[in-house]
Amino acid sequence: MRSSMIIFTAVTIATMISVPTAAEIKKVAYPEVRVAVEEAYKPDSAFETMRKALASAVTKKDATSLFALVGPTFLWMVDGRPADEFDMGRDALHNFKVVFGFRTAGADTDGDVQDGPFWDLLTELADDQTYYQLSGERNLVCGPIAASVKDDNVFDQAATKLQNDDETPQWYFTLAETAVAKAPGDTGAPIAKIGQVALPLLNVSPTAQEGQAAQQPKYFEVLLNSGKSGWIPAAAARPLSSDRLCYAKTLQGEWKIVAYDQLPQQ
Repeated sequence: MRSSMIIFTAVTIATMISVPTAAEIKKVAYPEVRVAVEEAYKPDSAFETMRKALASAVTKKDATSLFALVGPTFLWMVDGRPADEFDMGRDALHNFKVVFGFRTAGADTDGDVQDGPFWDLLTELADDQTYYQLSGERNLVCGPIAASVKDDNVFDQAATKLQNDDETPQWYFTLAETAVAKAPGDTGAPIAKIGQVALPLLNVSPTAQEGQAAQQPKYFEVLLNSGKSGWIPAAAARPLSSDRLCYAKTLQGEWKIVAYDQLPQQ
């Protein structure tokens, strides 16, 4: 069973969603890719306190308050393994600062990072409020919520049918039963209803006009396994493969940021 649940992984930045052109994905029928969605974690009061503190620090760009939320054992991973840039000889806060653009690798002082700090990324992490508890890890909670493909062979067959040259579809999964509309925001009769399945992304809405900043997508155009396309609310779906941020509770009962695992760069 192929899993998108990478141990210690943060949400893909909405403004960095890679939207394929119409020619990149074949609009043909393909085997339905069913997924098992992790059980949602219901935050306790201490977790809510941490989450609100994180959101506040990011909104205000308050680095001091943000750094106070970093746990003493923070890990920086890529695809489940220590990142090449992870400095085991430095403390957790140093590595956190390097990850999020507050400091260059190996430096003793903050600054001098191109486009850093990466507040947009931190905003995405703080805004997503879907979490799950890792299996067998009572004290480790990650977000956004994850899912695993139920049948690897079916997924491989579907991906092969849709692949065009070297382009690979970007898959999203639905969190629950979802109505598929003819157009973004259409409230008429849906063209289909889908359960917990993975679907290739075709387009997003709204899209930024030339010269404008990217916008937070409200709707996704997805390819149904029938070969037809339709639109679903962005809030109903999550990327099948994504970065995730993880948290753990200290002996003092406080939740801290303990890990960030990002997908390998293409």
